[in-house]
Amino acid sequence: MLGVSVPLPLFDRNQGNLLEALKREDKARDELQALNVRLSTEVLQARERLASVRGEIDILQREVLPGAKSAYDAATVGFGYGKFNYLEVLDAQRTNFAAKSQYLKALADAHRAAADMDRVIGASESTTTLPANKE
Repeated sequence: MLGVSVPLPLFDRNQGNLLEALKREDKARDELQALNVRLSTEVLQARERLASVRGEIDILQREVLPGAKSAYDAATVGFGYGKFNYLEVLDAQRTNFAAKSQYLKALADAHRAAADMDRVIGASESTTTLPANKE
């Protein structure tokens, strides 16, 4: 007995390929949504970091740096008049340098956060205004 089978495309309207295309479309939509969520999260995190660092920079500029410089200057002048010993001058100098170092670190952190924001939003030029180094 011999049989011949010929598929007739009367009822197969390319259903398999259509179903596969729909699945690929759903997958692409899900990946796009996940990417949007990830990018939004990254922008929010960078914005929060930048706001936090800006607050730190503001405090350092208004209070810490002037106070440390004033203490160092007073210790230096006082040493010249014999009111302070050399160890006190060195301590004031170390405090002044530590404040400057903390300020520069905060500026670097602010620039990194701004660069992260620019990278995520795809800005070719920095769109974020950063505090200027007043040193």
